[in-house]
Amino acid sequence: MSTWYTAQALAGLVGMPAYPDGVRKKAEREEWQSRKREKGKGAEYHTGSLPIETRRYLAEQAVAAQGHAVTDHAAGGKAMAKLLAREVPVKPEAGRKLLTLGEGARQKVDARLLILQAADIFLAPYHACQQGEVGRRAFIEAYRARTLALPVSVYERQKPFSLITLRRWQSALADEGPAALAGNYQRERPSTVEQSPDLAQFLTALVTTKPHLANKWGALHELASQYSDMNQLGWQIPSQSSLRRWMVKWLAENKVAFTYTTNPDAYNNKYRSAIEEMYPWMAQPNDVWEFDSTPVDAMLVDGRHSIIAVIDVYTRRVRLLVAKSSSSEGICLLLRKTLLAWGTLNDNGVMRTDNGSDYVSQRVMSICTLLGMNVSRSNAYSGWEKPHIERFFRTLSHGLIELLPSYIGHCVADRQVIEARKSFAQRLEEKRKPDAQKEIYELAMTAAELQTLLDNWLDARYHNRKHSALGVSPNEKYQLARYQRRAIPDEAALDLLLNHIGEATVSKGFIKAGGLKYSAPELLEHNWKSQRVSVFLDPSDVGRAILYRTGDWNERIEAINIDLLGNGISPDAFRAAKKADAKALASFRREMRNLAKTFGIDQLHQDVVRHFVDQGKGIEAFSSRDLTLDNPALAALTGVSTPAEPARFNAAELAAIEARREAKAQRAQVTAGQESRALKTEYEQAIYLAERELDTPLTEREKEWLTRYLYSHKLMAKRINRHLDEVRATRRTQAKG
Repeated sequence: MSTWYTAQALAGLVGMPAYPDGVRKKAEREEWQSRKREKGKGAEYHTGSLPIETRRYLAEQAVAAQGHAVTDHAAGGKAMAKLLAREVPVKPEAGRKLLTLGEGARQKVDARLLILQAADIFLAPYHACQQGEVGRRAFIEAYRARTLALPVSVYERQKPFSLITLRRWQSALADEGPAALAGNYQRERPSTVEQSPDLAQFLTALVTTKPHLANKWGALHELASQYSDMNQLGWQIPSQSSLRRWMVKWLAENKVAFTYTTNPDAYNNKYRSAIEEMYPWMAQPNDVWEFDSTPVDAMLVDGRHSIIAVIDVYTRRVRLLVAKSSSSEGICLLLRKTLLAWGTLNDNGVMRTDNGSDYVSQRVMSICTLLGMNVSRSNAYSGWEKPHIERFFRTLSHGLIELLPSYIGHCVADRQVIEARKSFAQRLEEKRKPDAQKEIYELAMTAAELQTLLDNWLDARYHNRKHSALGVSPNEKYQLARYQRRAIPDEAALDLLLNHIGEATVSKGFIKAGGLKYSAPELLEHNWKSQRVSVFLDPSDVGRAILYRTGDWNERIEAINIDLLGNGISPDAFRAAKKADAKALASFRREMRNLAKTFGIDQLHQDVVRHFVDQGKGIEAFSSRDLTLDNPALAALTGVSTPAEPARFNAAELAAIEARREAKAQRAQVTAGQESRALKTEYEQAIYLAERELDTPLTEREKEWLTRYLYSHKLMAKRINRHLDEVRATRRTQAKG
C-alpha cells in the first residue's frame, strides 16, 4: 500500500475536500508532511498527516483491491504462501502439524490467515504514523461491520474477535507458524459410532429409509438400543448428544447422496449437474432449439394461462407465447412466430422437446416432418435434459413474473407468504366474494397485455443483458456469429403448412378432414379415388383446403366444403367432371371387354380344364384291392328293394291334397288380417288417448297402457309424436287467427 498521495488522488475521498485546490489549502493549513513528486509537478502528502477517517478509508480500499481475486481455499493458500515467504522462524514440526490438520481446522487456519493478511494491508498507513493500536481497533470495527472485502466464507467461519485475540494470532503466527492459528487443536478420535461399523450401517440404513427420523436423536437412540437388545448384538450405544454429533457430521458429508436417495426432486433441482456442453457439436445459431411449456404463476382476467417458449441454445435468444393451455395449436403458433423471426433450423439442427401429448401430437410431428426439422424428445420428468429453457423459465419467474400484481406464488410456501399479508378476517371475506370482485382479479392482466409485457421484457431487457454463461448478451452473441439465416420466403405458404391437419383418403370424390367434407372436380376422376392426400386448411377460409398427393408436391388441388355447393359456389364444374369421369370409365370398360374377347377370357376356365384332361388321358390309374366294409346298418338296408318307378297318385288323391293346401293358405290369410286389424285398433286407440291427454289428464290405467304401447312400438311412437306436433301447430295457428 502506498504511503504518499497527490492532491488529485485525495480529492473527493472520505474526510477530504471535493477538489484538489481544497486539498492543498487543507494541507497548508494543517501543515501536512509533504514532499516533491518524483515524477511530474506538485507535491505528495504522507498518510500519517491525513485525517483518521481518510486513513481508514484508504486501508479498506487497499484490502478490497487485494481481495477482489481472493476466494476461499485458493485465497488461504495465497495468504499462507505470502506469510510463509517471510523470514519467520518456524520450527520444522510446525510444518508437519499443518499437514496433519483436519478439514475443519484447516479451514479455520485459512480464514485467519486471510484476516491477518488483510490486517497487514489495513494497518500499513497507521504504522507509518505510529498509530498501530488505533489501526487495530479500526480494523476490528471494520471486520465486525463486514466492510472489508473478504470472502463470505471467512465471515462465516470466524466470528468477530477482540483486540487481544488479534494480537494473539499475530504472535502465534510469528512464533509457531500457521498451524498455531488453529488453536489447541488435536486430531479427532473416532467416535463410538465410528468404532462400531455395524451400528453405523444400521443408522444410515434407518435414516435413508425413513428420512423423517434423521433429526430425531431420541428415536434413533431408542431404535438402535432396541435392535441391539432384540438381536443380542451387544452394541455400545452412545449418548443422544454423541449420536447427534455423528449423525450431523454424516449428513453433512453425504448431503448430496442422502438427498438423491430420499428426495429425487430436490436432488434434481439443487445438485444434478446442468451440463452446458450438452450439445458439443453446436457451432452456430439455429443448431439447437429447446421447447417447453410452464404455467404462469399469476392470475389473468380469464384464469391461469401457460407460457410456451423456445430458446436458441447457441445465442440464448427466446421467443414465447401466452396461451390458455399448452396445446398443438399453441406450439404451431409459436413455431410460426419463431420461423418468421429466426428462419429455419440448420440442416443438422435439432428441435428438443419433452414427450408431452401436445408436443408428440400428429399435427406437430407432421409439420416438423414437412419442414425437415429433426425432433429429439427428452425423457419424462427429466428437466435437466433441457437445461437451457428450464433456466430461462427460472430467470423469467424471478425477473418479471414475481413482480406482477396478480402473482399467486410458485409453490405452497410462496402462496402462504402472500396470503400472510392479510388478516384472517380479510382472507375469509375475500373467499366469499365472486371471482370478478376478488382483489387478485381486479389487479389481473389480460392474456394480450401479458404477451405484450413479456415481448417488451425480452427485447428491452433479456436480449440485451450480459448472460453469465456466454459472457455477452444474446443479441451480441448473434451479431458476433455473423450468421445468415434461412428466411421463409412466403408467409402465406408457411401459414398453410402450419395448418396441415394430416392425411386423408379420397372416397367417392371427397375427403373427410377436421369433421368436414371437401371435394373438387379433380377428385371425381377415377385416378384420384382411394388415393392418400396431405390436407392443408386455409387459415383465412375454413371452407377451402389444399390437397397434395402423399409424397408428390407437383400437383395441387384446391378443394371446397361440400356444404357450400349451391350456396354461392356453382356445382357446374362438379357435374361436368362427374360426366367426364363416367365417359372415361365407360370407355375403359369397353376397352377391357374387347381385350377379354380377344384373349377368350370367358372360356379360359374350360380351356384350362380341357388342357389338363388331355394331359391325363394317357395316364393309367394305379389299381389296388379294396377291403370289405363290415357295417351292420348298411348290411340291414342292403335287402331293401328299390321301386322301378316312383309312386303315382290318382286324380281324387291329387284333388284332396290341393284342397288341403288351399285351406291352409286361407287360414294363414285370415290370421294375418286379424293381427293387422288388432294392431290398427291399438294404434288408433293410442292416437285417441294421446290427443285426449292434450286437453284432459288420463286415468292411471290409460296412462300406463299408453306408456307401455309407446315403449314397445318405437315406430308408431314416432308417428304419434309427429301427429301431436301437427295438432299443436294447428291449434296455435287457429288461436292467432
